[in-house]
Amino acid sequence: MGFLDNLSKTISHGVDRAKFEADKFQKTTRLQNEINELKRQIDANRLEFGDRAIQLFRVGQIQSATLGEILKAMDALQGSITLKEEELKVSQTDVFVEPTPTAGVQAQNVPISSEPATQARAQAAAAPDGMKFCPNCQFQMPTSAMFCPNCGARLGV
Repeated sequence: MGFLDNLSKTISHGVDRAKFEADKFQKTTRLQNEINELKRQIDANRLEFGDRAIQLFRVGQIQSATLGEILKAMDALQGSITLKEEELKVSQTDVFVEPTPTAGVQAQNVPISSEPATQARAQAAAAPDGMKFCPNCQFQMPTSAMFCPNCGARLGV
């Protein structure tokens, strides 16, 4: 029975330790939450204190060069925020404007789908003077082109 007694004690110690660790975790979590709540209350009070100090400074009931400098810096930051918010609104309302073809530049005819090579040869034969079609994507381009400006394929040397 010694083996079973030892096993029972080991299990009992394991259960006790697990219970202790669970209780410890629960207690530390509760205390951390309470500390965080107290810090939030302090921050709220600081904010209210600061707002009231600003109001009193602006009406002349508090005279302090240090507070004046801090208030000037805060006003400058608020002005920067206002400018950035306006810039953001403009940026959000921007729309893409399609470029208009410029004089002297021919518009490229870009096929929507690839065509078989036999049709590409027929297109090459039907290409206007000074133009050829890419054998890879059938993009119409000048005969002097060494690379296709549409797909980047190297053309015959």
